[in-house]
Amino acid sequence: MEKDMQEKNEVRTMPEPVTIVPLVDIVEGNDGVTLTFEVPGANSESVDIEVLNNIMTMSAKSSLQRNGHPVVFKRNFRLSEEVDVQKITAKTKDGVLTLEIPKAERAKVHRIKVQ
Repeated sequence: MEKDMQEKNEVRTMPEPVTIVPLVDIVEGNDGVTLTFEVPGANSESVDIEVLNNIMTMSAKSSLQRNGHPVVFKRNFRLSEEVDVQKITAKTKDGVLTLEIPKAERAKVHRIKVQ
């Protein structure tokens, strides 16, 4: 009976997650930058992206485990002042997260036609 009471009083805690810095490909084009992250086991519901003071933080909870601990992918980037934060888009597919980060209009090259 004493053993039963001890088991009821025990608080079961979730194991601490293992944080992994995901691999990322960065490709810059004329209109902006594309970031492609490897986040196996993550999907659109488990990914969180936020920008505060030009620091973008990406975190993704994975369905994978490492040594019995849940896996979380996390990466931070400092964004340029030339980025249009309001127009950043993100999508996930097959464990790959793709972010499209457009340049602000003021950062794009504007060609002037000479007559």
